[in-house]
Amino acid sequence: MSTLHHQKLPPLRKAFENDPQAQAAHRLFALCARHVGASTSAIAELLVGLYNRRYASGDPAWLCRWADDATFDDVVATMRWIRANRQYEIHNIFAGDGGETMLVFMQRFGLGASDRRPDFNCN
Repeated sequence: MSTLHHQKLPPLRKAFENDPQAQAAHRLFALCARHVGASTSAIAELLVGLYNRRYASGDPAWLCRWADDATFDDVVATMRWIRANRQYEIHNIFAGDGGETMLVFMQRFGLGASDRRPDFNCN
């Protein structure tokens, strides 16, 4: 399986192409796809936590204190997207198989089912 580092992040699903909050979530995923390290770990954990809190939860202290203003604004917008679109999960922003995209993302950061829960189903 390829990693997000070697694979382009899928675009937004057509229904969300013009949604500024979905665009913010996509920017956060793109930021994490470009870099793995302390600066993106809290963001990746937040995104995975929005997908399934059993796999990660993020570090709200880091996000509040150390994320730059644009990233913090994207975090808040992403959380607002989740609140406004309760019928969707975070991976539904992606065109194509968002579950597969989420699985690759989780593997890239060492989060998720392979580490914590053997019955993971990405669909």
